[in-house]
Amino acid sequence: MTVPVTDTGMTQEGSIEDLHRAVRDHYDKLVDLYEDLWGEHIHHGYWDLHAPQTPRHAAQQRTTRELTAFGGVPHGARVLDSGCGIGASAVMLAAETGCTVEGITLSHEQVRRATEKAAEAGVADRTSFRVMDAMHTDYPDDTFDVVWSLESCELMPDKRAYLAENLRILKPGGRLVVATWVSRDDRLDPSEVKLLRRLYRDFAVSHVLPLDHYAQACAELGYTGVTTADWTDHVRGTWALSADIVKPLMRDPSYVWKLVRAKGADIFRFLNSVPLMKQAYDRDVMRYGVFTAVKPG
Repeated sequence: MTVPVTDTGMTQEGSIEDLHRAVRDHYDKLVDLYEDLWGEHIHHGYWDLHAPQTPRHAAQQRTTRELTAFGGVPHGARVLDSGCGIGASAVMLAAETGCTVEGITLSHEQVRRATEKAAEAGVADRTSFRVMDAMHTDYPDDTFDVVWSLESCELMPDKRAYLAENLRILKPGGRLVVATWVSRDDRLDPSEVKLLRRLYRDFAVSHVLPLDHYAQACAELGYTGVTTADWTDHVRGTWALSADIVKPLMRDPSYVWKLVRAKGADIFRFLNSVPLMKQAYDRDVMRYGVFTAVKPG
């Protein structure tokens, strides 16, 4: 007798090829929309709990600076920006910490836009961008001082393989620095799993894990100095602001249909899911975790 398998919401559904295709299509089609709505930093903002009125762009820059400090990114380091988006973090790391940054992504359009933005910021000589699968890079062993992964882990279908690849390409003593969507725990009820699965589909991500699962995997793979922190309360305001931006757009049928004609029908589903991400935070299904770990040596 076959025992039914309960969906925990913490596994990849479908093939890796289908996921990669979805990620490429999502970001290639929406690269300009993301920048128009969210700005150049396509990630959560970080707010002091006593200063919730800080503008979102400043809060998003704050996330990069807070992660730089949390991870101990050294001045002048050689950095891999693993899942680089349109290059905003790479530009900041190059400009503010003197790092040399190589960014990789599955999206050709993100590479194009990141290259443009680096040139506009005057850091083209310290940044480069190309299309590459972050779980299977072509870098030699012991290449980077830092692997920087800002909201990329959730896209990876095999988290352990991703962490292992980063361990391989880090120099001895090099640091893995990660910020990622995480789940509350591994005991989600069916309605919570259903909510996560819809978010996975509409935001083109694989799945999330609890933060302690990442810490355990890092330790098992041989990283040392594993440190974690939960930043949920500092970043949750991202989705209240995002929902406030999207709601008026969804009430304008002419704007919606213009987007559908330009981007395809999936855009409607994507915009509708922005308030669902706020719901996931409000229900304590989704959280936001950061961790850093060191390659021995």
